[in-house]
Amino acid sequence: MLGLVAGAGVVAAPAAAAAPTTVHSTGFETGTDGWFGRGDAAVAVSTDEARTGEASLAVTGRSQNWHGAGLDARPFMPAGQYTIEGWVKLPAGAGSDQVSLSVARTPEGGAASYDSVAYQVAVSDGGWTKLSGSYEFAGGVSQLEPYFESPDATQDFFLDDVTIVGEAAAPQEPGTVAPLATDFEDGLQGWGPRGDALVERTTSDAHSGSASLLATNRLQNWQGPAIDVTRNLAVGQTVQVTVWAKLAPGQGSASLRASIQRDRGTQTNYENIGGASAVVTDAEWTRLRGTYTLGAPIDSAQLYVEGDAGKSFLIDDVTVAPFAETPIQDVPALQDVLGAQGFEHVGVAIDSRETVGRAAQLVTKHYGAITPENDGKPEVVQPTEGTFDFTNLDRLLDFADATGTDVYGHVLAWHSQTPAWFFRDGDRNLTSSPADQAILRARLEAHIKGIADHIDARYPDGDSPIWAWDVVNEVIADGDNANPHDMRDSRWFQVLGEQFVDEAFRLADRYFPEAELFINDYNTEMPEKRADYLDLVRSLIQRDVPIDGVGHQVHVDFARPVEWVGDSLAGVERLSAETGRPLLQAITELDVSDSKENNGADVSNGTVPQHSPAYADDADAAAELGYYWRDLFEVFRDHSDSLESVTVWGISNARSWLRTWPAARPWEQPTPFDDDLQVTPAYWGIVDPSRLPARPADVSPPRIAAKDPVLATSTGVTGAEVTYTPPVTGDTRDGAIVPTCDTPSGALFPIGTTTVTCTATDRAGNVATPGRFDVVVTPPATTTRLYQQINNGPVVRANAKQTVQLVVQFGNRGKGVLLGDTFQYSCTQTAGAPMSLELAPGSARQVGNRDYPAGQNANFTLRGKPTQVGTASFDCTLSMTDALGAPVTATTSVTIDVRK
Repeated sequence: MLGLVAGAGVVAAPAAAAAPTTVHSTGFETGTDGWFGRGDAAVAVSTDEARTGEASLAVTGRSQNWHGAGLDARPFMPAGQYTIEGWVKLPAGAGSDQVSLSVARTPEGGAASYDSVAYQVAVSDGGWTKLSGSYEFAGGVSQLEPYFESPDATQDFFLDDVTIVGEAAAPQEPGTVAPLATDFEDGLQGWGPRGDALVERTTSDAHSGSASLLATNRLQNWQGPAIDVTRNLAVGQTVQVTVWAKLAPGQGSASLRASIQRDRGTQTNYENIGGASAVVTDAEWTRLRGTYTLGAPIDSAQLYVEGDAGKSFLIDDVTVAPFAETPIQDVPALQDVLGAQGFEHVGVAIDSRETVGRAAQLVTKHYGAITPENDGKPEVVQPTEGTFDFTNLDRLLDFADATGTDVYGHVLAWHSQTPAWFFRDGDRNLTSSPADQAILRARLEAHIKGIADHIDARYPDGDSPIWAWDVVNEVIADGDNANPHDMRDSRWFQVLGEQFVDEAFRLADRYFPEAELFINDYNTEMPEKRADYLDLVRSLIQRDVPIDGVGHQVHVDFARPVEWVGDSLAGVERLSAETGRPLLQAITELDVSDSKENNGADVSNGTVPQHSPAYADDADAAAELGYYWRDLFEVFRDHSDSLESVTVWGISNARSWLRTWPAARPWEQPTPFDDDLQVTPAYWGIVDPSRLPARPADVSPPRIAAKDPVLATSTGVTGAEVTYTPPVTGDTRDGAIVPTCDTPSGALFPIGTTTVTCTATDRAGNVATPGRFDVVVTPPATTTRLYQQINNGPVVRANAKQTVQLVVQFGNRGKGVLLGDTFQYSCTQTAGAPMSLELAPGSARQVGNRDYPAGQNANFTLRGKPTQVGTASFDCTLSMTDALGAPVTATTSVTIDVRK
């Protein structure tokens, strides 16, 4: 039992000063000093333990993890920056546990949030442990309660020497943007280098005037010219950024883009400026222009220009200026239209830029759910082992709380955007050994549990806005491999094998019991990958893995037939019926490219050749996209009974990843809203197709789907007649098409690998990019057994300078037939004085005149003429082929003992 002493008191709060000051301090010597018990917890002054003085605060009677010691800090903590510190010790005999320092904060008129200051710090009964951290908030609050809690719902603890030091924020004025304009006519004007880059003013070329800035020595993509724009940005205010760029002479072409680095405390974020990317050449000046909205407070910000490493370039006439935004249009909300058609969640991927200003208005009008674009990924949430950073994710959760929006969590386990430390033990890569597997399993659990504990602390009543999680992402490879279900050979798979998927789902089910748990992948509409994906899901169900749903990213282009997407949705529905396990489905990352090429959504694949626009006119491309979205949503509506969610990947065309990856694609229009957040034909394709413009000419070629190798067994030495199903081929407008292949199904394929090339043409005359697949013919295992024997023994005597003859007996001691006309023979000297052994004249013809069924044998002769006394050793190999094409060999060693 803890010894308790009655008494209470409150320390008067000093006024907030311009410099950091102590706004609260207590050692509990005269009372509880305003600290109270949260939930069922009881607090009282105790003399059983004290870090300083004679008393501390005993916290007892806890029955839930959020119960503990709390303090109403509103009287002395106005909006600002603070450091909160307290010391904790467990009662004697309690051993060790964990305690967290958090703040319960409710903005005026908003929903409560629970902010972490010091998360699950190890404490014990052996000494006092400090919990401390920085805390910052803005705006008025109706609740502000620092509190100490433990994930062990019944753990008692002592608290002592609590201090809160900080300062109030300066009065908040409406954000103002100071315009920026640099033309390098009188110097660098504030610009400097990033990384190894070198920058200098040059008069060799200019967009206007006589000077520009030259950036050289760019060893990495992010290196180049930069300028501080802290005073040129304001939270929630949109600016337009313009940069004129040109490559240095002889540099050819490169993708360049303008970006923002924003810093707050120890956190740094890098964000592309929507729309400000292009392929730039050394022949002319190209404008990079886009808009940017600062989504959160900053300490500092930099504007910089980056692009393909190694390319030197010039910039000129750079401006940052307030942007007059067009109001959000009064059109039907997507969430209302689609909600009435049976779609439970209509969402969009965002980051903090879309939680303020006009973008936030668009989100709350059209979407009832959000997906964190990057802020839930492992590298953001846990950049170093044991150090969790929820700053960015919490901003999105706060936005969801304030607007009544649901959140689709993305992502718990992924091969990409996961820190390298996950898969290393110090400097050593983890292997598939049991010990290393245990390390990775523990890390997976710690990661998922860490996120869950943070969410539970923020939402102790269980009202988290997170309704679903992508548990594992992109685990199926795009082509055939040796792994089960053609699983991606990721570090997760290399260490844990297929079972890492099971493990992730079981952990997610344990720590997020109320959330729907999804597997997620891209290219699931491609027939071969679809089959692998469904096969993996079937295996998970057979192993009773707690999977609730199947996600389809649907990063597509408008030449990819919408019917393929429908086939995948139907495939999951059939799997649900077959297994008796109802599976939800989600379209998780929807966007539609209007490039000629579609190289997939695997961002870990590195760069691929530059894309090109399918239509020369952007308006024609937008119209065709509108019809594609129309047809795509007709498919979705056909499967609305199982399709729980549709999420668009990006709030606008300017913010789409397709604009910048893997290189600049300024023509892309992949979402329902344009760069200015106005509706596009894609929007009308969803909401009211009667408002679509006239459909342009068909320029989209058919699409030939990838096909895994076709495997066959030879029926003779000439190979086998192989019947195959042609690769699935379709056209956006014409539907299914039968391709023409250069080696038709049913043809005779030789033993080995033959590459088949298929082509297709639609009714408009558009020709598909050829599709290729391999037909691999291998012979069956031979039933023959070839033997040979040379001169009845391993040593043959001979005389120097005289011809020696060796008789070789061979035959078939197995089954089947050896073909005589495939006979080949060679002897390789392995030791001794130089000489050669060769077939005697007529021997090959003699052997090749017949075949050798079971039990048949024959002889032939070898000849050699030694020139020196001594021994000469040889390995002699006889090779033949059986009647079904399998190669058969026999090797015998022989030594020639040469005398005078």
